[in-house]
Amino acid sequence: MSMMTLPNAANDSFSTSRHGVKPIRIALLIDTSTTWGAGLIEGIVDYAKAKHKQWLFSFEHRGKNDRLMLPESWVGNGVIARINHPDLAEQIIARKIPAVNVSWFRFGENLIPTCTCDEEKVAEMAIRYLLGKGHRQFAYCASVTRPGYYDRLGKSFVDQLQQNGFACAQFNGDFEQLARLDTEHYLMELGKWLKQLPRPTALLAFDDLLGRLVTEACAQSGIVVPDDIAVLGGEHDELCSRVSSPPLSGVDQSAHEVGFHAAEMLDRQLSGYAGEIRNIRLSPARIISRQSTDKVAVEDEMLAEAIRYIEEHYAGEITIRDILKEIPLSRRALEIGFRRYLGRTPRDEIRRVRVQKALEFLCDTEWSVTKIANECGFDRPELLTRAFRREFKATPSEFRKRFANRKPPITPDARG
Repeated sequence: MSMMTLPNAANDSFSTSRHGVKPIRIALLIDTSTTWGAGLIEGIVDYAKAKHKQWLFSFEHRGKNDRLMLPESWVGNGVIARINHPDLAEQIIARKIPAVNVSWFRFGENLIPTCTCDEEKVAEMAIRYLLGKGHRQFAYCASVTRPGYYDRLGKSFVDQLQQNGFACAQFNGDFEQLARLDTEHYLMELGKWLKQLPRPTALLAFDDLLGRLVTEACAQSGIVVPDDIAVLGGEHDELCSRVSSPPLSGVDQSAHEVGFHAAEMLDRQLSGYAGEIRNIRLSPARIISRQSTDKVAVEDEMLAEAIRYIEEHYAGEITIRDILKEIPLSRRALEIGFRRYLGRTPRDEIRRVRVQKALEFLCDTEWSVTKIANECGFDRPELLTRAFRREFKATPSEFRKRFANRKPPITPDARG
C-alpha cells in the first residue's frame, strides 16, 4: 500500500506568506477518492476561509484504503486525519502534534480527539427510512476491507432492529478469507448469500462502495433490485451511486459539517485549549434516495398504488378524497392499511413526502424557501417551516446552511 508523502516544511518558500505572516501548516491525511473524503476537505477549507485563518494545507490525492503516514521530514502545526491504522496514531502521539481523527476507527482515542458522524444515528436513520418504505425483512452487509475494525454501524443496525421486533440477516463469512479473494470470487460468495435472503428484503451495506458490489452481485445472481432486495449504502458516494445499476441510495453523513467542526476542534487545540476538547459525533444529514430503494414493500397492491399516487401528486392540493377517487378502497380500509404497513396515516404520508422533497430541493438547488414550499405542495412557507421544525428541529434555512451539498445546483428540468 502507498504511503502519504508531503512537501518538506523546511523549504524556505513555506516560511512566510506574501503578507509577512507565517502560515500555519496543516496536514490532511484524508482520501480524496470518495464523496466523504472530498466533503471533509471542503468543510475544513471552508472553516479556514470563514475564520480568516492563514492555514497552508498539505495533502495528496489518495484512495480510501491507502495507508497514510506523516513523512519523517514533515514539520507542521496540526493534523486532521482519517486514522485507520495504529501506526499513524502512534506517530501523531509520539510527535505530540495537535490532531483530530475523522474516522470511525478509534486508534489513539484517549489521546486524539474525534470528530465524525454518529454510527448509531446513521443506523437509526436507515431503519426509519426502510421501515417507512414498508420493509419488514432486513439484512446487513459488512465491509471486509477494514482489518481490525469493530463495526459499530452494523451492530447498531442489528440491535435497533431487534429492539423493534425485527430480525436481521448478516453476511457472516470468514472476513479474513473474503478479504483475500479477488473481486469476481467475492461477488460469487456474496451472490450465494443474497440468494438465501427472503423476498423482499431491505439490505444496508456498510457504504456505497460495498453497496455497488451488492447490486452487481444481485444482477449476476438474477436478483432484481429493488423489487427483490432494496439496497441502501451506509455512507453515500456519488460516483459509486451513479455507477451502480440501478443507481444506489445512500446515507449522507454530513461530510462538510464534520470537516468544518474538525477544523474548529483543531483550531482550539492550536489556540491552547486542548484540555477542553471533547469528541464530537454529528448526526447524518439525510437519505439520498435513488432507484435501488425506489419501491414500496407493501403486499397489498391497492395500498401500494395509493402510496405511489401520493408520491406522484404531492405537489398539488392532494386530499384523501383524491386518493379514493383513483384507488377502489374505502376510507377506513385506506387508514387501516397505512397504519398497518407504514405506521402512519395517509395524511401523515402526504406531509412526509412533501417534507422529503423539500429537503432534497434545499440541499440540491438554490431555490428560495418560498419557491420550494410552493413546489412541494405547502400553501405558505410558514407551513414548510413548521413541518421542518417538527421533523428536524431546525428551520429550512438552518438545515440548508448545515447540510447543503457544495456542488453546482441542479436545474428544475434536471431534478428527476
